Amino acid sequence: MKLIKNIQVYAPENLGVKDVLISDSKIEKIDDHIAYPYSIETIDGTGCILTPGLIDRHVHITGGGGEAGFISRARPIEVNEILDAGITTVIGLLGTDGYTRNTKELFAKAKELTQKGVHTYILTGSYTYPTYTLTDSVEDDIVFIDSILGVKLALSDHRSSHITDDELVRLASQIRTASLIAGKQANLTLHMGDEKQGLTPVFHALERADIPVSLFQPTHCSRNPHLFKDALKFAEMGGTVDLTCEGDGKTLEFIKQFKDTSKVTISSDAQGSWSTYNEDGSIKEIGITPVSNLKKEFISLKNALGYEKALPFFTQNVAHVLGLKNTGVIKEGFDCDLVIWKDDEIKHIITKKD
Repeated sequence: MKLIKNIQVYAPENLGVKDVLISDSKIEKIDDHIAYPYSIETIDGTGCILTPGLIDRHVHITGGGGEAGFISRARPIEVNEILDAGITTVIGLLGTDGYTRNTKELFAKAKELTQKGVHTYILTGSYTYPTYTLTDSVEDDIVFIDSILGVKLALSDHRSSHITDDELVRLASQIRTASLIAGKQANLTLHMGDEKQGLTPVFHALERADIPVSLFQPTHCSRNPHLFKDALKFAEMGGTVDLTCEGDGKTLEFIKQFKDTSKVTISSDAQGSWSTYNEDGSIKEIGITPVSNLKKEFISLKNALGYEKALPFFTQNVAHVLGLKNTGVIKEGFDCDLVIWKDDEIKHIITKKD
């Protein structure tokens, strides 16, 4: 049990200065003053801020990269890197390299991180179609494996499988049916590339089939002007849009253009590779993205917008669109995924492992 005393709580809404009692990895009570009759660990929160732990929905937990040969493979992420960034929940996925990396490795790494205190879920699949799975099918992955929240696929990218409209509808239908049976909010996370068609295949799928717009969840949506234009249209249809951050606060200019930001999320693409190409298609430059970008982006947005307006992009919105229960909000009965901040520094992180 833990008792946090006299701390400013953003849940993300401003709850004022409160005491927060934690019991059995849950938030037991939030009140102006909590007097506990027994001796328990007490944290003095005077002058500090309490927020939900950040949620990063796009992390290459087993390492990404590989586009410049085997020497360019990124290493797996470590739990301390995640927690040092104020992140208490991650969604792991594969990237371009679905050949030397696989879903078994991804699943095992997710179990490791979960046992070390970070809530970790995964997506089956990678850039390619047909989808690489852990079991024999997309449906079985979603129905029988609790930690699998959906499927990853690349779209409008020169490294993708250039899935046809029929194949995209079929895959989305499989995810939809499996999610209903499993009682999940499974999604198709779409790595979006730079090709001119942008989200056109998704618009075609929505015209042809009665599939909820919420099932399609594109990411990297601010990577070029024509894709972002499609993303704004998609958001007006009720769709989720994920923006990849670089830790420099640039997502703010994109966020300002959405009429409704309740389904806009921000992720890091951590341990994934970024790359540029020469005119002949050869690799010009390649690097690895750090998970610390998410923390830096949050601080930048918090300084510009305040805690109440900045937090949802990293907490509440993410939990809502992914169907994650009991996290993303500071609320009685919810998980104790909490971060204590002093100015822009993390003073303490509380997770189920503590």
